[in-house]
Amino acid sequence: MSGGAGDGWGSRRGAGGAVLEPSMAAEEERIAKAALAELPDDGVVVLDAGAVTERFAAHLPVGHGYTVITNSVPVAMELAARTDVTLHLMGGRLHRKAGATLPEARELDGLSADVAFVVPGGVSFDRGLTSRDPAEGSGKKAIMNVARRVVALADHTRIGDDRMSRFAALQEVDCLITDTGLHTEVADRLRARVPRLLRV
Repeated sequence: MSGGAGDGWGSRRGAGGAVLEPSMAAEEERIAKAALAELPDDGVVVLDAGAVTERFAAHLPVGHGYTVITNSVPVAMELAARTDVTLHLMGGRLHRKAGATLPEARELDGLSADVAFVVPGGVSFDRGLTSRDPAEGSGKKAIMNVARRVVALADHTRIGDDRMSRFAALQEVDCLITDTGLHTEVADRLRARVPRLLRV
């Protein structure tokens, strides 16, 4: 799964198995903390798999009674002991490297969520949100389809990266959160294509 689970807070393998430098951890942490502001006061939240959503889950506010739906095994493990969270782990084929399942649309059929946090493998200016294989992309699209709002979380290394499988147009997300490593001119170009862009 794009932006797959890391092996701690230092160097880890991310999307495509590439080794990410420790400095990316700080950027992902900022993105995760900024994403908390997109949460409703209570309700149903969908968390896609990714190192940034693992960090997000670790900071999920206490006492709001959230229902969390996720395809990420590490996110589920992070939240499993939380008595104030109702947790649902999606089924589907296990992507072992990412520690995530690849959900199918029929599994989520009939569900409704307040907000979905999606981690694209790449963000293409021409094609939108992309992933490295169709099954992964279909799962991310299914996650988006059940939510009234969609927030995409993508560090600056993913912006301009066009993966094989397109799963959504840029206009289909309500907000895209990235980091200040994204050059200003690139951010301006992206801002013209998404409803709301945050650089943190």
